Amino acid sequence: MEKKIKSLQACVVILAIALCACIYKINALESNIKNLDNAFDRQYQQVTNQVQSIYQNVDEKLREEASLLSSVEAEYGEFDLENHTIDVKVKLVPKLISEEMKVQVSINGRNIELSRTGNTFTGTIPVDIYNMGELMLLTIDTAAGTQTQYLNEIQVEYLWAERIPSLYYCDISGDETFEDGKYILNGHLDINCSPVEDTPDVKFEKFVLVTELNGKEINREDITEEVLNYEAYPNGVYWYDEYNMECEAVEGDELGIYLEATDSLGYLHRMLLHHWKVLDGATAEAVDGSEYIYDPNGNQIFP
Repeated sequence: MEKKIKSLQACVVILAIALCACIYKINALESNIKNLDNAFDRQYQQVTNQVQSIYQNVDEKLREEASLLSSVEAEYGEFDLENHTIDVKVKLVPKLISEEMKVQVSINGRNIELSRTGNTFTGTIPVDIYNMGELMLLTIDTAAGTQTQYLNEIQVEYLWAERIPSLYYCDISGDETFEDGKYILNGHLDINCSPVEDTPDVKFEKFVLVTELNGKEINREDITEEVLNYEAYPNGVYWYDEYNMECEAVEGDELGIYLEATDSLGYLHRMLLHHWKVLDGATAEAVDGSEYIYDPNGNQIFP
């Protein structure tokens, strides 16, 4: 009997050792499979990147072959605050040259004929600083006919983003209650701005929170000092703090909280931070975070 027990114990020990060995091998196999998967993913990504690079190079070569020009250059002048434009000086060299040819560029309803020096054509055209979706168009007139081409090489969109500050991400979030005809918001205010790297003197100088009820202003709070003197991020680049407010409201009312920021050029930037309405109870509405920009005369110029 004792021998049987010892034999059984020995079998158990052997089985335990075998089980441990199996578990070790299984873990090793799982690790190898995972390493192979990672290696495959890396290899796949490398091949994908190479294929994309080939396509891009081919597309670029095809565009170069199809282009009417052998050379394209552009220089950007100063920002014209009164007309909201930037002078763009273009310098073009056509592939095919003829004595009678005329070269023009146009954008934003403006059109200029370029002056010729040898085989090079140059000229300066004002471009709206808030231009979006429109490219500069080249027109070449010769005895053989007229040819046109969009100058994708010349950046003429979002020119304002490099010359004036903007409201990048701003938001009010928190807990809301509506009871006995009173709306209460206890939350946080988050302000993120994009400064102008090339011209640091152009920056936001004033920050105001505006509360509207049914489209009518009911409160205006100047928070300039708090934002500009924020220790973590001074100069109005970032600000985060508690925000609490309350107002009387009834069924059907709509409330909007806006941030108005004025920059040193006199532009007013406005963004909806929070939208709420009373409809079958308190309901917070999603906001798209769009920035609206007005010139010093109050005219909306973007978007």
